Amino acid sequence: MNEIKVFLVEDEMVIRRGIKNSIDWEKEGYIFCGEASDGELAYPMIIKEKPDILITDIRMPFMDGLELCKLVKKELPNIKILILSGYDEFDYAKEAIRLGVTEYLLKPISSGKLLEALNGVSESIRREKEDKDLVRKYMEEMRENTEHEKQKFFEQMIAGNLSMADALETGKKYEMNLSAGMYNLLLFRFTLGKENRKSGELLGEAEYAIEKLTERLEYVFEFQRGVEGWAFLLMADNEEQMSERVKELSKDLEEIMKNYSTIAYFGGIGQPVARLRELEESFREAERALAARFTMELNRIISVEDIRMAQNEILWMT
Repeated sequence: MNEIKVFLVEDEMVIRRGIKNSIDWEKEGYIFCGEASDGELAYPMIIKEKPDILITDIRMPFMDGLELCKLVKKELPNIKILILSGYDEFDYAKEAIRLGVTEYLLKPISSGKLLEALNGVSESIRREKEDKDLVRKYMEEMRENTEHEKQKFFEQMIAGNLSMADALETGKKYEMNLSAGMYNLLLFRFTLGKENRKSGELLGEAEYAIEKLTERLEYVFEFQRGVEGWAFLLMADNEEQMSERVKELSKDLEEIMKNYSTIAYFGGIGQPVARLRELEESFREAERALAARFTMELNRIISVEDIRMAQNEILWMT
């Protein structure tokens, strides 16, 4: 596990130096990431460093420890706070507990006692991080399983293996209302060169932006197709509305991809159909358009009709 970052706020220089120098932070598994003499100076440094543990005096000039705790907890809710106080007063302890302070320690405190408190808090941090990792892994597995099931559902639809009733019922599992007058498909994928395969962070950002887009557009449902591709199922009441919605989705996707100039993309638009069981026709048309990425300039979303027009224009020019 990564070392735990500690920040110290104490207005008395002698005490601050004593705490800082009395513990071998690195040896004990900590990073001493900063110090300040009062809350006002400390606050921006804490927000920048994002320590795991804040040790702060309770009585300081300009901004006291409780006020600092309140501000820091608002921005960094998971931070653990150890309050140091020379005042054994119930009101301070009560307010500290209300603000979510982890430990309330009376000064003077020995390095051994402070280290004991730090280790207890660190163990709590480690358990919380382990729990979060387990939850995150579980959610990722659930998401992967759901995406896999959605892919199978999509394949069944384009193969015409589902009745309208079965498709509508299965769609409800994924919060999809598939009742519409017209349907169409837009296939979209990233086309990465070897030099771009390490751009994992940018790919993740682009994928997230696309997911947020489809969440916003109520008439579109997305299905993951491999690592770098999607099928977007569009729905509309009639052909005119479908044409407008295809244009809107295409434009939105192109606008997103302008933010990721190192990632090439291509999209193929299918033909509108009136029945879900006819979705295979739309899919085959979209696949034909998508295949043009091997012969045409990238970073565009086109239909088979667009390809025909481009070919006719070339023939006319020759």
